[in-house]
Amino acid sequence: MPANALTAPPRAVLATALAGLAGLAALTFAVTQGGTLAFDRATLEAFAALRTPGADTFFRVVTWLGSSWLLAPAAILIAAALVARREQRAAALLVLTYFGASLTTWLLKSAIGRERPALVPLVEIAAWDLSFPSSHATHAAAFALGLWLLAARFRPHWRAASGVLLAGMVLLVAVSRLYLQVHWPSDVAAGLLVAGIWAGLAFAATGRNLTNEEKS
Repeated sequence: MPANALTAPPRAVLATALAGLAGLAALTFAVTQGGTLAFDRATLEAFAALRTPGADTFFRVVTWLGSSWLLAPAAILIAAALVARREQRAAALLVLTYFGASLTTWLLKSAIGRERPALVPLVEIAAWDLSFPSSHATHAAAFALGLWLLAARFRPHWRAASGVLLAGMVLLVAVSRLYLQVHWPSDVAAGLLVAGIWAGLAFAATGRNLTNEEKS
């Protein structure tokens, strides 16, 4: 979401989320028809050529920044702290963004049934679940977007710095999934879209009251 989304009318944010939904639908159709395969294969082959032992270790570590084992409990704890402060709408923003995106990705995985890449020997063993969209990309982006919106709401002067830091985290997770050869690039793109859609929907549902909450 752009920085001026916090001052945009909820309808405008909702329209942006719906545009993202149209993009996700188009990408999903392209994937099911094999339209992304050439690009996906070429990109993963390029990442495979960059492998080094040091990079293998680095990306095996940073990919955990997108793990639901880390981010789901963090989202719950932050939401609980917000509720304790009587910031229910702020908590709802984070919960809707993170868990709405996570559930959507799980449903899409089950519906599309795309297999994981198997072009080159893997740096690590791939997860047991299906490939499209990338859960790690979804979790990282949804958590980052929710946290950024909260940071911008409670600490406006942190908006730029937190945005850069959180965007860097999402980028590292996205690249790690490609470097480790456990996702196609289109899987990662779909995960980012899912997260963006839910951030928009959550902000449209809570944003007007969220920005006025401290005055009530």
